[in-house]
Amino acid sequence: MSTPVAHSFTLYQGTTQREPLVRRYLPFAVTGSDCDGWVNACTGQPVLESDYTDEDYTGCTARMQLRPDVGSSRVLLELTTENGGIELAGNTLTLVFRPDDTSPLKFEEAIGHVEVVRPNGDVERHYELTVTMSPEGTK
Repeated sequence: MSTPVAHSFTLYQGTTQREPLVRRYLPFAVTGSDCDGWVNACTGQPVLESDYTDEDYTGCTARMQLRPDVGSSRVLLELTTENGGIELAGNTLTLVFRPDDTSPLKFEEAIGHVEVVRPNGDVERHYELTVTMSPEGTK
């Protein structure tokens, strides 16, 4: 099982927007920060670039639904690999928002869970998104 990554971003209503999400793993627990650097929690050694393992999305499909909140049955927007709203390449999952899809949306903040379906049928939640809308001022 994979642990979902919490990710927040602003959606610019009425624009074409690609939100690339790169997924990599470490085989050990880490401590630190982006500013101070990351270290192996057990050894104290710095995390090296060679310590990472890249995600492999080969043969996978993916889906994401934006909703007002987790418990809501109302779907604001659905992106999938089938409808071209999600692109998978190597270790990168890219959400693709199109003007025709985002122009009619009316929300200040929404949530979305991105699920990846493996070739064997396993379903994994990879991202838990918080999306803030920047309203369109030009039509």
